[in-house]
Amino acid sequence: MAKHVSADHVEVARNVDLIDYLERKGEPLKKEGRYYRHQVHDSLVIKDQMYAWNSRDEKGAGVINFAKMFYGMSFPEAVLDLNEQGYKVKDKFQQQKLKEPYQYPSQYEVNDRTKAKAYLTKERKIHPKIVNWLDSKDLIAQDKLGNVVFKWKQHGEIVGADRQGTSPMKDGRMFKGIDRNSHGSAGFSVDIGKPNSIYLFESPIDALSYWSIKREKLQNTRLVSMSGLKRQTMIDEIKRMGKEGHKVKQITFCTDNDKAGREFANKYHRLMVTSVPSIDLPIKKDWSEELEKKILGISRVR
Repeated sequence: MAKHVSADHVEVARNVDLIDYLERKGEPLKKEGRYYRHQVHDSLVIKDQMYAWNSRDEKGAGVINFAKMFYGMSFPEAVLDLNEQGYKVKDKFQQQKLKEPYQYPSQYEVNDRTKAKAYLTKERKIHPKIVNWLDSKDLIAQDKLGNVVFKWKQHGEIVGADRQGTSPMKDGRMFKGIDRNSHGSAGFSVDIGKPNSIYLFESPIDALSYWSIKREKLQNTRLVSMSGLKRQTMIDEIKRMGKEGHKVKQITFCTDNDKAGREFANKYHRLMVTSVPSIDLPIKKDWSEELEKKILGISRVR
C-alpha cells in the first residue's frame, strides 16, 4: 500500500538539488563544464535539474522524476526519500537574482564561415540556400574553435546562443552547448515569411533539417528550437508572436520520435485550446536523421 505524502513533503522534494542528492547517494559524477556526467552510465548527463540518459532515450527534469526513473521508485517513495536526509535545496530565486544578463561574446566570432557552412551542408545535409540565407541574416556564425553558433534573436537583439561542434573531441563526442546566461526560455528561431504558425523542435539542427525537407511547402511560419523539451520556451514563443502582432493559427510539434519527445508532443497537443495544434514526428529518431535518409534515398535513385 502506497504511503501518504503531504503537499509540504512534495514541495520540499521538488526543491532538492539534484546533484547533491546523487552525490550523497554515492553516485560517481564528474563535472564537465556546466554539465555533470555519470562515470558508470556515461551517456547520463545532468545540468541543473535537467537530465538526459541518451542510451535509454530518457530525458526529463526535476529530482522526483529522476528518482522514479533512475531508482525505480514510485512517486510517494521518491518524495519520502528526498525528505529524509536534509538535502541541499536549490535556491532558484537567489540564482535568478544573481544571474548576469547575457552578452554575446562577439570577440570569439570569426569572419570566415567556411567550416561552419561545410558542416551544415555536407555533414548535416542542410540545403545550401538555407545556410547562405541564415548567414546573410546573421543568424549563424563560426567561433574561433570552429563551432557553429546559432544566435537566439528577439527584436534584433541576441539573447542567447547554441554552439555545435564541427569535429569530434578527444573522446569522440561532438561538442554541444548553450552560452552562459542565455535567456532561459528563449531559443533559436527563424521566420519564413510573415508567421502565423509555430513549429517546435528540440534543436536548431532539427529545425533546419525539417526546413530542408519541406522547403517548397513552408510559408508564413516560425521555426523554434526549444534546445530540448522546454515548456516555457513554447509558452513564451506563443506570447511573443501575439505581442509582435502575429495571430497564431497553427502550432505543430516536431519533437524527436522517442519516448520523451512523443510524451511532450501528446501532452501539450491535448492542452492547446486557442490554436489548432498538430503533431509531425519523424519516422526516424529525429529530423536530422530523417533528412539524411531522404538524401540517401535520392542518391540511390540516381
